[in-house]
Amino acid sequence: MMNLKGKSAAIIGGGVIAERKAAALLEAGAAVTIISPLVTAGLCKLISEEKCTWKEKCFENKDAAGFFIIIAATDNLLVNREVKQAASDNQLVLMIDDPHLSDFQVPAMVRRGKLTLTVSTDGASPKLAKKIKKQLSQTYDERYVNYLEFLQQSRRFILENVRDPAWKSSLLEQIISDEFLHETDRKAAFQKLYESYLTGMGQSRTL
Repeated sequence: MMNLKGKSAAIIGGGVIAERKAAALLEAGAAVTIISPLVTAGLCKLISEEKCTWKEKCFENKDAAGFFIIIAATDNLLVNREVKQAASDNQLVLMIDDPHLSDFQVPAMVRRGKLTLTVSTDGASPKLAKKIKKQLSQTYDERYVNYLEFLQQSRRFILENVRDPAWKSSLLEQIISDEFLHETDRKAAFQKLYESYLTGMGQSRTL
């Protein structure tokens, strides 16, 4: 859940896992450097499109310098250990073959606009994490993209216009109900809900 925009990231290794990690880092806005004598076709495409930098070489200790995040993604246990040892205390290292020696983990993730759901098994079973991710993606489908936009706008309105704490709590609770999730015209439904609270006070306001 870190903001990686503009942060420098090194991936040691050029295989399928390295390709997947590179794609995730690029999506997060990181500046990615691949350090590996060989790379996959997918990584080669990213490199040719100048989306990431490639150092076509085997890892050396000096290669770890200057990066905010380092991912040791080779298929060689000893090389991955060398990467960890070469990193300084202020660098974050992810070792794909040893979560307990890593400084952080990258969970399986489902994104629906402003909604982010993550699943982690602490390295015990990545396949289970993937299975649960699939289940979550089916439950929290594309409807949640617009729904979160609605919730953000409605919450802002409630906080700005409703002074009574009980009213605030009640309105905020009601807009997260299944009724509003499935509602085709949420704005009209919210207008009706809000006006129901103002009726007894003789007030009215159009959203």
